[in-house]
Amino acid sequence: MLYFAYGSNMDWERITAPDRAPSAQFLLRATLPEYALKFTRHSDKQNTGTADVVSQAGSLVWGAVFHIEDADSDKLDRAEGVSSGAYRREPVSVYVENDSSRLLLRVRTYVVCQKKPEHQPPARWYLVHILKGATHWNLPADYIKKLKRIKTR
Repeated sequence: MLYFAYGSNMDWERITAPDRAPSAQFLLRATLPEYALKFTRHSDKQNTGTADVVSQAGSLVWGAVFHIEDADSDKLDRAEGVSSGAYRREPVSVYVENDSSRLLLRVRTYVVCQKKPEHQPPARWYLVHILKGATHWNLPADYIKKLKRIKTR
């Protein structure tokens, strides 16, 4: 399966943890056009706002595409709270390296099921996972600056 990570799962240590997707293999950097990164859910279990992608004309979300073995798909679903209704799998199309002249790549990502209308501030530790991934995969400097401006609690 091809998986587009845009939030804390961009962090290599986090995505390859035994309870997530230890089989993950990084393939490429990509953008999800016409979406924005938002924090529309609060996790009581982890006490943090969590990342989501929300349709928004003219915006884009950077992330990493991983190949994940089918055996790890259920683990990742559990980690993302699919069975509890926190997130759901969503097929999306991303551009490789934000190059719209190339074919769109069909991938899976996770989106929040019940979005809160106001910003749910992430904990600093949660944002650090996102920043570690963005830096590790060398996402554009202006995008990383934007991530650093996200208000945390």
